[in-house]
Amino acid sequence: MEIFGERRLRDFLGEQLDTLQREVHSEDKNRLLNMNETEYVAYLAKRYRIEPLVLHWDTLGVSDREELIPAERFPNSYGYWVDRGKRYPKQVITYHIPYSGERELLRCTPSSRLGWTTDVRLEGGCVCFDVINWRDDAEQVKGEANSILDKIRKQAENVVREVDRYNSTLEDKAQQVVQARKALLLKQANLMASLGVPFYKAEQVPSTFAVPTVAKRIVVKPSAPTTSFSPEPTLDSSVYHDILRIIHETGIEMERHPSIYRGKDEETLRDHFIMVLSPHFQSVTGETFNKTGKTDILIRHEKANVFVAECKFWGGIKAFSEAIDQVLGYLTWRDSKAAVVCFIRNKELDPVLKQIETETANHPCFVKYPGKKAESWFSFEFHLKDDQTRGVQLAVLCFHFP
Repeated sequence: MEIFGERRLRDFLGEQLDTLQREVHSEDKNRLLNMNETEYVAYLAKRYRIEPLVLHWDTLGVSDREELIPAERFPNSYGYWVDRGKRYPKQVITYHIPYSGERELLRCTPSSRLGWTTDVRLEGGCVCFDVINWRDDAEQVKGEANSILDKIRKQAENVVREVDRYNSTLEDKAQQVVQARKALLLKQANLMASLGVPFYKAEQVPSTFAVPTVAKRIVVKPSAPTTSFSPEPTLDSSVYHDILRIIHETGIEMERHPSIYRGKDEETLRDHFIMVLSPHFQSVTGETFNKTGKTDILIRHEKANVFVAECKFWGGIKAFSEAIDQVLGYLTWRDSKAAVVCFIRNKELDPVLKQIETETANHPCFVKYPGKKAESWFSFEFHLKDDQTRGVQLAVLCFHFP
């Protein structure tokens, strides 16, 4: 095998993306539309991630053997008198470089390349190459071997950088493919609905998914029903961010004026946020009944709930998890948006923020932690307790009211 010299790495990575796209396009349309998008994208990113190539230089080793070498391979510069067509015994020293990761990468030429390759063998989890001891000269053997080792190291580093770039953008690319496919399917569904006559499915499909696997790791595809997809209203992400921004800015301003929060209960503090939110949106009410209970802040649009938030004093991670349960219990949309507003009376704020950031993932409905928007503003993704296909964007905004 010619190491790093048999095919272009960009072609190999491009084939992975093409296969990802074909998988998305082959999904049953209703199943795809019903599926929790965040979980499906995460599944695709895990399935098509390339295991980086690692050469374990710390366990580099050598072995030797005697081999009959054809006269034609003897270098003229050494002044050997050999007869063409004959073979002569020579010591052959083999260098063994243990490796792990995607084996195919050893065949791939990176975009940043040296324009060099050499013959190697893959044996026992090692990259192996030979150096012939022509004149019992250790420096000659070391010099030739070190030149090859140095080039392999540099090429491997180029491969690793290119694969890292691919892996780091894979989730975004998968999301683009999924969203583009869903947008097309919705457009087609709207066209069919506008015809005004019944239409038929081309074929029946299985009601459950097979569990796909990838070598070296098990990847489980999220499930979803194949029942007809019914579009539901969804709160625009920019509006959701505006709501959270107003809550965040209001809470920060309240932190600067202890007279506003000192001695006040949850209901009174909640009313301050409602007062600020009300001018910006058509309907903002407190303690409005919704599904299984009442919520602290509820924004409605044309008789539909578009935003749900709970205001709670911090009472530890268990009570915080129960507040998340309470919020999830209010929601029914496929793409719901919500918030938990925490009033923290502890003397120290940072330990509470750290606990929220590290332990929220233990909630049984947790899906993903995209990160912070601000020091005390966390973004999480969950799914509904009884329906994993329905995702929830949940913001946690914390305010220090000691």
